[in-house]
Amino acid sequence: MNAKFINPFLVAVDSILKQFGVADIRRGAVAVKDEMVIEQDVTTFVGIVGDLRGNVAYCFSTETAKKLASAMMMGMPVPELDEMSRSAIAELANVITGHAASNLAEEQVKVDITPPSMIVGEEIFMVLSSVRTLIVTFETALGPVEVHICLEV
Repeated sequence: MNAKFINPFLVAVDSILKQFGVADIRRGAVAVKDEMVIEQDVTTFVGIVGDLRGNVAYCFSTETAKKLASAMMMGMPVPELDEMSRSAIAELANVITGHAASNLAEEQVKVDITPPSMIVGEEIFMVLSSVRTLIVTFETALGPVEVHICLEV
């Protein structure tokens, strides 16, 4: 996997989370899998088309997703993942991926993104793609955020 294509996503995650007031962001575990496998309670994914093709998924526990939604909604309490908080999490994925697309454009890599899709539920196991996937976990004050980057050039 080419760092030129991966780093714009990692920079975008850090930058956008900070814009929403998320503190203590640090990169944690990094893994590579032969396919994009989703096992978290809440996953929002965005398709990538253009010079690169693939998907980026943002995965959270339910508790982390509720805290992130609250941060995005100016601290409003989020006791459950209702329609409004799910929309906030989907928009977070959209904003991060859009920022990454802008970062890629600065490197002369042209991509478009699809609207975000979301999967919510306990004990979910889903294979979204059979392409090699980089998984980077960001440790934050609100909980871990897994970013699954699955790209073909």
